[in-house]
Amino acid sequence: MIVWTEVEPQQFETYPPPTPLKGPDELDAVLEAVASGKTVEITLVDESVIRGRRLALGRRVKARGLTLQMRSHGNKLIARQAGPAAPAPEEPRPHPEQPRVPRKRKD
Repeated sequence: MIVWTEVEPQQFETYPPPTPLKGPDELDAVLEAVASGKTVEITLVDESVIRGRRLALGRRVKARGLTLQMRSHGNKLIARQAGPAAPAPEEPRPHPEQPRVPRKRKD
């Protein structure tokens, strides 16, 4: 349940303005290199962050319409472009001349 009240317009000005958007991310340069066909190696501070970086790279590259091949060993992650992302498979459509046959129920 939401509780709300009407306030004076001047109260809006007392709230802090929104924070500006972040600048370029450290992965942007990596994404550009991989998108241009280069193989890159990323050395991370700790092995525990490899999974997060791998997922972040995968999501951001997928948004660009590409796929990656990645491997890791210790605190190093290596990535290269695997080609364009596969299109989503289309659902087969029934032939318009054939009527749908309902399934028989098991008793």
